[in-house]
Amino acid sequence: MSTKSAIKIALQPEYLTLSEELRTIISFDREGRPIVAFLHGTNYVRGLSGDVLLKRVVSPGHKERHKLSAAERRAVLGDLLNHAHRMIDRLEPQATAEARAWFDLIRHWDVERLEAERERFLTVYKPISILPPDQYRALVLQATEGCSWNRCHFCTFYRDRAFRIHTPASFREHIQQVKTFVGAGLGLRKAIFLGDANALIIPQPRLRDLLQVVHEEFTIGPDADFKGIYAFLDIFGAERKTLADYRELAAAGVRRIYLGLESGDETVFRLLNKPGSPAEAIEAVRTIKATGIAVGIILLVGAGGERLAADHVQHSLATIAAMHPGPEDIIYLSPLMIPPDTPYLAQMQAIDSPPLSEAALAAQLEQLKQGVRAIVPAGAKVVLYHIEEFVY
Repeated sequence: MSTKSAIKIALQPEYLTLSEELRTIISFDREGRPIVAFLHGTNYVRGLSGDVLLKRVVSPGHKERHKLSAAERRAVLGDLLNHAHRMIDRLEPQATAEARAWFDLIRHWDVERLEAERERFLTVYKPISILPPDQYRALVLQATEGCSWNRCHFCTFYRDRAFRIHTPASFREHIQQVKTFVGAGLGLRKAIFLGDANALIIPQPRLRDLLQVVHEEFTIGPDADFKGIYAFLDIFGAERKTLADYRELAAAGVRRIYLGLESGDETVFRLLNKPGSPAEAIEAVRTIKATGIAVGIILLVGAGGERLAADHVQHSLATIAAMHPGPEDIIYLSPLMIPPDTPYLAQMQAIDSPPLSEAALAAQLEQLKQGVRAIVPAGAKVVLYHIEEFVY
């Protein structure tokens, strides 16, 4: 359906998109909340958290990515809603009853209501710091809060909270709050991500109880709305679970486990203050994969700086090869973002290994990408994992 001014509407089961001559494109979830938009040559993503991420190409090969400040966010949301309401006004006289129902949902929201959602989100969730890229649209359920290690020298994601494992009762309450908050927008979420940083470190008897709660609250399976359960697991947690434990997780619907290898080089690994070792990571991945669960392995591009760059690449590729990745596995290449308040920079200075320049980082990214692609079989994915592109 379109108007003479080339304003168009696309109705899908779980979202609606309004567009005008491809210059303005705005999509909404089943609650009428804006989720993605293209305005004035810039892409925006609004998360359930209320944060808005800006993404745009500033020059060939270079992107600008950042979360908007409060003032920027309010201005963009106001502009977005004004465009949406104007398009709705033009479309409404010839719209179907289904479309008009969507329009009513969209009109329910203004900037103040959208901003109020930010406070409501924080009554349901602790901040969701990061997810793997293929899980950005998963439904996060925080079986744990924070990180049980929380001492990696390069990471500040979970410094603001103590580690906590939910009881079955408190987890069920959390899940029910999530359902109420997300509402009809649940239809956009096709997987369950068990948060936070390394939720699968939960002792198996307690984890079994929490997974049972998930299955009581949701239908999970190949033909269900939620296709599977996904989660992070740190290497020091991976080595504690047995083959039988992972088989139980596979039977419970766990489809992929994500491990932060970061580097296959022992020296770099220790400098990052990661628990475990590359050798333990190989053993853990082989055990996990023996049960039919896929893995997502994360490598940090630029880890170890200039002095250790060659060793980082060489030994990381050797470690990935020893893991025998398969067609269902994903290798993530994540450019290292170094927060200024971490011990990592001081360590690099102590060993005279400055961070890679932008050009050297891009070169190492390409080197790792080509190296990993030569290792993995057809079907396995090698994916850029840029942490600045995440918003939940």
